[in-house]
Amino acid sequence: MTFSRQTGIFLPDPDPVRDDYSDFLTGDITEDRRRISILFETLEDVNTSVDVREVIQNVLDKSIAITGAERALIMLYDDENVFRIEMARDSAGRDLGDKVQYSHSVAMRVAKDGRGICLIDTANQDEISLGQSILDLKLLTVMCVPLRVKSRMIGLLYVDSRATNREFTDRDLTLFKALAGQVAVAVDNSRLLQHYVDKQRIEQGLAMARDIQRSLLPRGGMLVDGLEIHGVSVPCEETSGDYFDYIRRSDGRLGLVVGDVSGHGIGAALLMSTARALLRSLTATDAEPADIITRVNAFLSEDVETGRFMTLFYGEVSLSDRTLTYVRAGHNEPIIYRRETDSFEELAEGGIALGVIDDFRFDLDGPVSLHHGDLLFLYTDGIVEAMDARGEPFGVERVHTVLRAHRDESARNIVDSLRVAVQAHIGTDERQDDLTLVLAKAI
Repeated sequence: MTFSRQTGIFLPDPDPVRDDYSDFLTGDITEDRRRISILFETLEDVNTSVDVREVIQNVLDKSIAITGAERALIMLYDDENVFRIEMARDSAGRDLGDKVQYSHSVAMRVAKDGRGICLIDTANQDEISLGQSILDLKLLTVMCVPLRVKSRMIGLLYVDSRATNREFTDRDLTLFKALAGQVAVAVDNSRLLQHYVDKQRIEQGLAMARDIQRSLLPRGGMLVDGLEIHGVSVPCEETSGDYFDYIRRSDGRLGLVVGDVSGHGIGAALLMSTARALLRSLTATDAEPADIITRVNAFLSEDVETGRFMTLFYGEVSLSDRTLTYVRAGHNEPIIYRRETDSFEELAEGGIALGVIDDFRFDLDGPVSLHHGDLLFLYTDGIVEAMDARGEPFGVERVHTVLRAHRDESARNIVDSLRVAVQAHIGTDERQDDLTLVLAKAI
């Protein structure tokens, strides 16, 4: 390879067949031993550390040691595909921060052409071709090579010097390229590992949140005087904004709750947990259902961010005579199947969703009597809006069909039949919404 003192030296990208990295040997046994030792130390460092910052710091310090440069920088592409200085070091081992000046013209040329550059004796070169930064920094030698992983460029490795007694050579550039090839893989692997570790940490956090949330929901069903109840909630993500509960009150009434927070994920789950805590605390008092929901709405309206809301159905069944009174806050109309007449009713009365208007006053509706064999079905819109591959929703009519077909079975079996029917409807496609079902059967 020829090396001109008046122009930049460009080397092609590494070719595993033709490149011979032994070109960095000088013939001086002492110097060559030093170079090989530094290179092996560098390769060991970058391939044993899993910390990206540690890998980069080792790379920069060894780059300075190999080349005798005064400064070394690593620039990496960020998430917006823009080069950013990841770290800069000097020959004294000091961190120079990310505002350090360097030759942008050299870096940009390497980024554009994808080939290593070595410039020496810059004082004798054309100012226009070098760029103003070289002149301003009084740099005499500059060397920069791309960091590549296969055909993908992930960044640049750069060194420079103002020393008059140190000129980079073609052997320096070849050695620098050999180092960069290993560094690129190590840095990329470290970043991938860090992404994996971060992802695992998030997944563990979500799994813990999911377990906590599940512990807040009733497990399966319950059997009380005149009622057999079963409920289930299946999130479409790790956590859910859906909520159901059974709440025994001190005066022989049983509260049945189903709620649905807008959106999915952690935010919805937190709002759901807050609503549950509020509802639980207020039902421990002597307050009536309408007052309870009115107060829950007032509390949530203070804290809920704009655009977030929660729909809720809260009903109380008097266990002595199986009569239902209820408050519906923008939630799907509960369905009642009448066994004697083989007919369906919907509890359509109610008010707006929670968290929309802070001073809204909710009213109590009912009473509604439940007779032997009747079914009270509470649900979130995840069942009626579940779509098949053609975009057709499961719909209320299919719910009616399943309830009628399994009306004489246990509450648990009816809920299980509904889940099976929904899954059969959507096929292999993933559900787009949480699914919560609660069925109370008068016995």
